[in-house]
Amino acid sequence: MTPMTIRKASLEELAEINSVIELCVDGRPVTDRIKKLTLPSLRLEPTDFKFMEVWVSGIPISGVLGLQEIKEGTLLHSLYVDLEAGGKGIGSALVKQAIQSTRETNQHRLLVKSFAESVGFFEKAGFTPSDVLDYPYTLEMSLKASVPPLAESSAFSALSIKLEMG
Repeated sequence: MTPMTIRKASLEELAEINSVIELCVDGRPVTDRIKKLTLPSLRLEPTDFKFMEVWVSGIPISGVLGLQEIKEGTLLHSLYVDLEAGGKGIGSALVKQAIQSTRETNQHRLLVKSFAESVGFFEKAGFTPSDVLDYPYTLEMSLKASVPPLAESSAFSALSIKLEMG
């Protein structure tokens, strides 16, 4: 089995990144109208690379992670895994990258604004419900102490992720 590689994305990969996002949005369990209305706001733009760290997994790209520093901590802005690549640990590897990046920037809180259908994934990763941000499915992970054991476990690495976003 080839080891999973996570690397910082380049602006030249924007079209491929957005293709993964589009596939994930298309796979959401919502109406076509909701998909049509939300997709434009979820696609990444060139300006996003100026205020976010964007990480990707795979060649071709099968996972996307976007992180943004905000006053409350680090916002896990985007987490998408190609539906065909689900269940291979890509989502958990990207969460681990988010934890590492958050620590490297001396932030002590990792926040996510999740889709309703993705809350369980984040809770299994060690996130807990939060009211820090004004969003119905906000979760957070405190990084002041050690990482929750589940986020580091092999069971978590085997989780199947269909679609996540921050």
